[in-house]
Amino acid sequence: MRNGFRVLDTDAHMMEPPSIWRDYIDPEFADRAPHIGDMGNGRPGMIVEGMPITKQDGSYPMHSKEFLEAAARGMEKHEAARAAGFDPKSRVHDMDEHGVDAQVIYPTVGGQMLGKPFEDTELLAAVCRAYNDWSLEYCGHAPERLRMAAMLPVQAPDLAIEEARRTAAAGAACFYVRPNPVEGRNLYHESYEPLWSALEELGLPMCIHDSGSPYLPSYGDRMETHTSGHIIAHPFEAMVAMMSLIWFGAIERHPKLRVVHVEADAGWLPYWLQRMEQHWEFSGNAEHPELKKRPTEYFKSNFLVACRGDEMTLPSVCELVGDEYVTFNTDYPHPDGTWPLGMERLERQPLAEESIRRIFWDNAAASFGL
Repeated sequence: MRNGFRVLDTDAHMMEPPSIWRDYIDPEFADRAPHIGDMGNGRPGMIVEGMPITKQDGSYPMHSKEFLEAAARGMEKHEAARAAGFDPKSRVHDMDEHGVDAQVIYPTVGGQMLGKPFEDTELLAAVCRAYNDWSLEYCGHAPERLRMAAMLPVQAPDLAIEEARRTAAAGAACFYVRPNPVEGRNLYHESYEPLWSALEELGLPMCIHDSGSPYLPSYGDRMETHTSGHIIAHPFEAMVAMMSLIWFGAIERHPKLRVVHVEADAGWLPYWLQRMEQHWEFSGNAEHPELKKRPTEYFKSNFLVACRGDEMTLPSVCELVGDEYVTFNTDYPHPDGTWPLGMERLERQPLAEESIRRIFWDNAAASFGL
């Protein structure tokens, strides 16, 4: 607890040891497990199926000298945790020091891996199982505080259903899905219908979270630096994912599917609802017959959006949309995250104490089993 507030950070990250993919993968895939190798540019990095897990050329690069230097500076605030290998003890120590009660924890390398096409989706499913088993074990050191987001191999929806059911039974708090089109499929594609039905049945939220430098289509591809690509990729992909789930009927068909957008800020939310409402006023559901209600009704019944504590637009989000639809995240321990100042900056927002309480904890706690 922090200054009388319980705090749930709905977007934190693992820093996966490279060995987990080999140590936790099913034995039949051990010889093809992700491993450190030469990425083709003289630098070591994670390789699977003979390819780096992030693009090494073209737009939205992650490997410029300037970016790597900035990332190294950003990690200095996490030196103690890094020295401990980002183990559970160091994580809980940081949480205790800054008054964070619980984190929802997503992969780092695993998120990039889900941005890569796989020739063998059974291998991808095995990779997801390896990460998920390791992450469940890690979170088991403090299960009421460390809430695990399970990777799903959405490249193969049938395998994603199997993994969703397996990890839910094992203690996963939610499911991690990227917003980008995968195998040419947007999130409303008919092949995902059985998966969304399964997630409804399991009762755990789908957490939508972009990741850097993917092979998948990304709005970041329009830019020539990682910074410029990152500025647009995370929020724009989140906006399109929300719109497509609403306008193409996925939420109408799956009214119990809960969706949480993380690491994309929240300042865009009033504008985006306004933009969808403008088009509803103009054409209604003329092209979208499965849209039975106004877009904002679908949003308010099924979505949460995570904010950073330092967003200057946050008061307007609460005023125009409502403070009950916003949750909180820091991106711990990534170098571009707001840890540890994000909590203090939310406390300093010109918001009522009850609004801050809702954003810090109340709005999201039940969704993540807290």
